[in-house]
Amino acid sequence: MNSGWPLAVTYNVVLLGVCGFALLRGGRPERIGACINLLGSYLTTGLRLADSHFNTPAEIVIVVIDSSVTVGFFWLAIATVRFWPIWAFGFALANISTNVAGAWVPRMPLFAYLTGLGLYAYLALGALLLGTLYLPRSASPWLRHGGRGVQFVVESGPTPDPPDRGRPDAQRDN
Repeated sequence: MNSGWPLAVTYNVVLLGVCGFALLRGGRPERIGACINLLGSYLTTGLRLADSHFNTPAEIVIVVIDSSVTVGFFWLAIATVRFWPIWAFGFALANISTNVAGAWVPRMPLFAYLTGLGLYAYLALGALLLGTLYLPRSASPWLRHGGRGVQFVVESGPTPDPPDRGRPDAQRDN
């Protein structure tokens, strides 16, 4: 019996738990981050289950998926006011470095290579979880949106005239 399936099941449970929590409780950046994590993980897993040759280091399709995830987290890091996408971007960048290092070290055991990839995936999920937990439940719409430079218009009634402070008639605004 292969001992790798408990690790895969554990990762999928953590992935679904963290991403589900971010989708339910997080703001816009957390939801986008959850979608990036889910899409990247399940595309990679699907390819690796379909053909075992995708398990080799620096497989071009897997590197393209990992690069897309990295670009997604980079965009999220510069487009939002959240801290966690910066960390997720760094972990995704380290994931690509692990892919490249795996190609440069031809005798690297497959288990060590896949464990290195899994470590950075768990760290990116941890950053998403902390970012979601850090968001207050009663966050304002601006904070929930999380975008830089977004203006929310607050509807209010007409403003009252300023009180007359005893200015002479010549200085009053008519």
